Amino acid sequence: MPDAAPGAVLALVYAVAGSLTAYRMFPLAARDPRTVLPGRWRWPVAVLTGLFCALGALKAEAPTEVLLYLVLPVFGVLLAAIDLRSKLLPNALLLPFLAVTGMALLVAAIEGGWRPLVGALLGGAVMFLFYLLLAFISPAGMGMGDVKLAGVLGLYGGYVGVEAWLAALLGGFIFGGLAGIALLLSGRGTRNTSFPFGPGMILAAAVAVLFLDGPL
Repeated sequence: MPDAAPGAVLALVYAVAGSLTAYRMFPLAARDPRTVLPGRWRWPVAVLTGLFCALGALKAEAPTEVLLYLVLPVFGVLLAAIDLRSKLLPNALLLPFLAVTGMALLVAAIEGGWRPLVGALLGGAVMFLFYLLLAFISPAGMGMGDVKLAGVLGLYGGYVGVEAWLAALLGGFIFGGLAGIALLLSGRGTRNTSFPFGPGMILAAAVAVLFLDGPL
């Protein structure tokens, strides 16, 4: 980990860079008329992305890891906002998210070695298959967007370690359950109300990846 002062400067730099990147990416939500976000959401999405980018910069233990920990919030926050608004996770963002994550994992392997990369591939494959099984069992409650998102998030959890992977997996269901309870208690939903699962998955993965350690 870097010393405190340089680390704080680096975090500030990446917070600004992440916020500006998220601000520029915001219009991508409008590629599909179903996923257009209100203009007033643009700066909150950008600022929240910048905050997680700062945490990612502090998490990185090598320069080659920085990109990996920035890609997650840059795509994740925007996807969470879209899913929260429209209950959709568009391929127009999911596929680039997967592609850029793959490139970032290869870059991280330059210094980190191949063991974390293998862990990432295993984590992504297992989480994808687990969510795919859930989608077959309960197609009304789990969409294919959630399944594809799980595959990408599993890469991150698997890269960090078993603890992070399990926390990302279980945390998605915990946050999703809490969101459902909140809707019921607030009177904004019933037992038959569907709610977006993506935001909880993304939040759980971000918390797990940024705050937990433990190599596979």
